[in-house]
Amino acid sequence: MTIDDELLKPERNNLTLVRLVLASAVILTHCYWQVHHVMGKDPLSDWLGAPLSVYAVDGFFFLSGFLVYGSLRRRAHVRRFMVSRLARMMPALCVSVLLTVAVGALFTTAPLPTYFGGETARFAAYNLTLQGGHYSLTGIPCGDAPCVVNGSLWTLRWEFLCYLALAVLGLTGLSRPRLVLTIVAPVTLIVALIVHVPAIAGLVHSLGGKGGTYWVENADRLWTLFAAGVVAEILRDRIKLSWLVLALLGLANVAAYRWNVNFHVQTLFVGYAVLCCGFLSARHGAVSGRWPDYSYGMYIYAFPVMVLLAGLLRTDNYLLLALASFVCTLPLAALSWHFVEQPVLDLVRTRRKGAVAKPQPAFGTT
Repeated sequence: MTIDDELLKPERNNLTLVRLVLASAVILTHCYWQVHHVMGKDPLSDWLGAPLSVYAVDGFFFLSGFLVYGSLRRRAHVRRFMVSRLARMMPALCVSVLLTVAVGALFTTAPLPTYFGGETARFAAYNLTLQGGHYSLTGIPCGDAPCVVNGSLWTLRWEFLCYLALAVLGLTGLSRPRLVLTIVAPVTLIVALIVHVPAIAGLVHSLGGKGGTYWVENADRLWTLFAAGVVAEILRDRIKLSWLVLALLGLANVAAYRWNVNFHVQTLFVGYAVLCCGFLSARHGAVSGRWPDYSYGMYIYAFPVMVLLAGLLRTDNYLLLALASFVCTLPLAALSWHFVEQPVLDLVRTRRKGAVAKPQPAFGTT
């Protein structure tokens, strides 16, 4: 199977289900960490080389590149593209952050005037401006340390940076498919391979310290995935999707982990898996073709819900905590979609359709 324009219609694929599964995988790993007080591992990480949440976030970034590049191509206008992206991301994020702060006020040990300053103010300010880096609230400890109430939000800054990078490519004309394939993709691939060379990695660490290493490693991981999604969108009618090929890539991914071959085998596997699960699974009919997209709400609400439930249930069963977190987060995600996300997106579409028609600049020149 290859991907044609018809299969990109929501009713012809299972991409909505894929996004929901990815969000659920993040919940599972986070609940394991919450119960066992450990990060970087979960029940499958010894086999996969990384926790499920890493694969899930990778899948989100690949799928984001695949879908939003198509959005940029259709709009042929960088400003409208960025408005659409911010309209999709920011309203629900604002509600999530402010609601988390409000609920935290019920549990803080600090006086309310003190609570709304310090860590709480930084949590709101840094996350609402997509800077990230602050995920605790004043007077809400987990043991002897401040409680991380929504660690999932760290990826949103990187998501926005990927949108911004794509917009810059649009402004410079480098977002044209031919130039993406001949310039952007090769440069991304070369840099992605170079930073895994031990000597280069050591140089980055010596020059930039932990902060520099953090930025290089995450840019290498997340932009490469996003760019791979962009390339996949351009070449979608040439990519052959096959469950057998996916199984072979899965074995190659496990082997790469066992042999410590860190040259983006996982990126290739994750991207191909997202496409197979989204399109091959709908060959005989899409399961989620007309589902509302609750995945973003699941992602931004699940972590604080998990923290709250962990304090109330006090269970040592991470599966029980994951199930409870999913069940309790789903209504919040539904409310977010129907009363925040979808209305804002509808408003943006209505305003765009109601605008006076003007000649549009050529793709990639605005």
